[in-house]
Amino acid sequence: MRQPLAVFLIATVFLLSPHRGNADSLTKEEQALIKKNMVMEMYKPDEHSRHFIAHISKTDPRTEGTKKVAKDSPAVVCFVFGMEDAQPARDEGHSMAECKYTPQQAHEFLFAEGWDKYHDRFFTRCYVQEGENAYNEAINSQHKPIDPTSTS
Repeated sequence: MRQPLAVFLIATVFLLSPHRGNADSLTKEEQALIKKNMVMEMYKPDEHSRHFIAHISKTDPRTEGTKKVAKDSPAVVCFVFGMEDAQPARDEGHSMAECKYTPQQAHEFLFAEGWDKYHDRFFTRCYVQEGENAYNEAINSQHKPIDPTSTS
């Protein structure tokens, strides 16, 4: 009795992960690869968020070039944490700096928000990193340098 419920709960959480897309947006091949846990995640905040099927290939360390992909090379579904994922985190980081959150408060809030959105450790960490970078940038820009020639 317990096993079917556990499988249902795991499948539900997995299918609800926003970065994985909903089941309707994935092809049958992508769904099959996900069921086999053939998944790769990438952090590319300057590119568009997306998912695609990639084939794993070997790189020649001497030439740093990619060898020809063999027909039997393993396929994976690649999910990219891109600009559409990064921008909300950056906006949140700026907002928290304006509202005078402490660095610890900002970190905890970003972590909770990222986990709630993605339910995935990698994507949550990417979200936190983007938000904290924006928070730190905003905090640093709020501090005005003291002019040593002025007298108070």
